[in-house]
Amino acid sequence: MVLSWRQLASLLGPPGPIPPQLAWLDSPQANDRRILLRAAQALTISRVDAVLSGGASPSVSFSLRHGADVSATGTAATTDPIMVTSTTTGSASASFQSPTIPSGHWLWLQVTAASGSPLGPTVSIDLQ
Repeated sequence: MVLSWRQLASLLGPPGPIPPQLAWLDSPQANDRRILLRAAQALTISRVDAVLSGGASPSVSFSLRHGADVSATGTAATTDPIMVTSTTTGSASASFQSPTIPSGHWLWLQVTAASGSPLGPTVSIDLQ
């Protein structure tokens, strides 16, 4: 039986929520970059949670950036980098200067600073 596109789409149902995007960086250093995703449709960053593991008084600052070219600087989602110092409860950010990621753009995490020899930050990004 041949199905039309409309029939097939009705069988698949509506698109569900996007699960949080997780990133972990091993021994982060300034300028480390981790590409997270390519937006197939326009997305909006709604929340970022981060926690550190290991190190002596660890601290990591990072920015979320997006753009069509991952080798370029890209557009920063926040005015200032997000700083994480907690190894227990983590930190949360829900205020963004440029939270919309246009369709076809890449989203990446860029480390801006690291101190205290952190083993790595775990970052969870909620997208809508």
